[in-house]
Amino acid sequence: MSLPSDTTDDAEWDRYHKLIWRCELSALYHDKRERFLDGWDRFAKLVSFMGGAAAFMFIQQSAPASGAGSALNFAAISAVVISFTSGLSLVYQFSTKARKHAELSRDFKKLLGAIERHDPDALNAAVLGEWRFQISALEASEPARLGALTTHCHNELVVARGNKELVTRLSWIQGLLMNYLDFDQSKLAD
Repeated sequence: MSLPSDTTDDAEWDRYHKLIWRCELSALYHDKRERFLDGWDRFAKLVSFMGGAAAFMFIQQSAPASGAGSALNFAAISAVVISFTSGLSLVYQFSTKARKHAELSRDFKKLLGAIERHDPDALNAAVLGEWRFQISALEASEPARLGALTTHCHNELVVARGNKELVTRLSWIQGLLMNYLDFDQSKLAD
């Protein structure tokens, strides 16, 4: 990316960088959500597979009555775990949500590419307004964001840009649960 000439307004240049930041932050956020949800989808499928294999072994087992109690307990526990993870996957739709985040990440990256390809000397209010509109349209189609995960992504970007002083600390509980619960991040801005 080249630097603007003297004809580029500083305010426009600032808006340009803010738009790039929004796209980068959104793409990173959606990449992380997609990987997290895809991991849960794979885990649910693995548990179902392992449970099915265990059930098959239980059915094939022709153990004497002395070992039947422990095999029956194992089968019952397996059935509960399979039911729980399959139900979680069915209700929460890990795979569907992962694909949605992958699409959003791709769309933000495409827009980021278009913004970065643009000639910095040709920045004007109309071009910046169009990009802002496109970003807002993408954001309108997003699921609700998780605050701590957004802050985590912000921290990764500022560190990558060499601005460690701009890192916002997250509590250990927020770091642990940032993919599961939404945390109010407004109090961290103090």
